[in-house]
Amino acid sequence: MTPVASVQLLGASFFSTHHASAHDAVAGRQRDVTAPAFKLLVARARRFTSLATQLHLEVCGALPVDAAEPPITVFATCHGEIQTAETLVADFHTNAMVSSARFALSVHNTPSGLYSVATGSHAPSTTVTGANAIAMGWLEAALTALDAGRTVLLSIADEPVPAVFQGPTEPAGVAAAFLLAPASATGRRAQLVTTPSTDDLDLPTLLVLARAVDAWTREEPATIALGALHPGARLELRLP
Repeated sequence: MTPVASVQLLGASFFSTHHASAHDAVAGRQRDVTAPAFKLLVARARRFTSLATQLHLEVCGALPVDAAEPPITVFATCHGEIQTAETLVADFHTNAMVSSARFALSVHNTPSGLYSVATGSHAPSTTVTGANAIAMGWLEAALTALDAGRTVLLSIADEPVPAVFQGPTEPAGVAAAFLLAPASATGRRAQLVTTPSTDDLDLPTLLVLARAVDAWTREEPATIALGALHPGARLELRLP
């Protein structure tokens, strides 16, 4: 085990289209499919938003953020705007053209931009994407909090991958957001450590996020594998 960073965790939120809470997701208890309300966005700004963007905004809006001093933000997603990508490809194949409005919201940092507009925040923002985006998002957020000495809002979300891409088949859209602060702040200590690992398989986003938020909510100690940092090593979140 190699310590990487120690920060204070000030809050956490969770949303799943198929589960009423993080604890229900861990326990495998499902509910009727429920869409996010994403109340941070109003009126025309809601048009053409993808499920991935809606999930990010849902969990970000559930955390107590100081509007007078907006946090630095880190958005992480394994698949990005994957459903929008499928729609654009299908439209182009059928009509040889695509919607300019939908195309404008097809980039992986769409949630970051819409969150900044919705909250009036001018704080720095980073978007991380890729197979190990959960681990890299946590690493980016924790090191940013320590380096900047400021609160960081970490949002992680993914929507189901369309069948045409022959990718993961998880049907639920899922998201979680975490407020991280420097070690000097008052909160619950959260440690990031690296451990040797010979298992490079991608971890299911739903369970990784649900376990982290459930441990926070129930104030229980936990060790959550976040994913691979590089071959032979993975990142773990430890809540003492």
